[in-house]
Amino acid sequence: MRDRYLRQLKLVHDDLLRMGSRVEHALANAMRALETWDTSLAQRVISGDTEIDEARTAIEEAILELLATQQPVLATDLRTLNATIAIAGELERAGDYAKGIAKRVERCLRAPSLIETPPGLHRMGALAQAMLHTSQDAFVRLDVNLARSLAREDERVDELEDQVVDVLMQAARSDATKLDCAICMLDVAHTLERLADRTTNIAERVIFIATNVTEQLNA
Repeated sequence: MRDRYLRQLKLVHDDLLRMGSRVEHALANAMRALETWDTSLAQRVISGDTEIDEARTAIEEAILELLATQQPVLATDLRTLNATIAIAGELERAGDYAKGIAKRVERCLRAPSLIETPPGLHRMGALAQAMLHTSQDAFVRLDVNLARSLAREDERVDELEDQVVDVLMQAARSDATKLDCAICMLDVAHTLERLADRTTNIAERVIFIATNVTEQLNA
């Protein structure tokens, strides 16, 4: 019974990693669409969000079935299953954020005037994507130190957001026709900041699985 449980749990973990990979690609494509004003790519990100939602549902259903049929008795098992459901939820929200960025691309193109995407915004996107990958790597390895490292990365995202806000506000002040596009990009910056917070939430779950201690990485 234990071997069967472990095999089924591995399948769930593999599904979670595939879901995370979809989210990473969605974020990368959303940021690329913003850089190149590629509405076709943006639309693919938007339409692909359904697959991410379905993946979360499938993972939750698989875990509920495990709980019902395998009856895991170890405390670590229960922490792992509960954390996996929570991580799937965090990834689903991260996918929503990628979709939101893609929608801003289309909204910006309806603005009177476009703004060149600030370099800091692209650095935020790249960092958020790396944080997503790191959080999942920490989950697979149950690496507490790697999970904790995301707190520093989250601070970097916050610093970049402040810089991007300054650049966009200056652009809007210098040319009123750029205000609408600036607002869209401000939304993107805030979305990336929230997405980075999701990765620290995942990291906190990893720490809880490994140590049975709750830590706050995003105070």
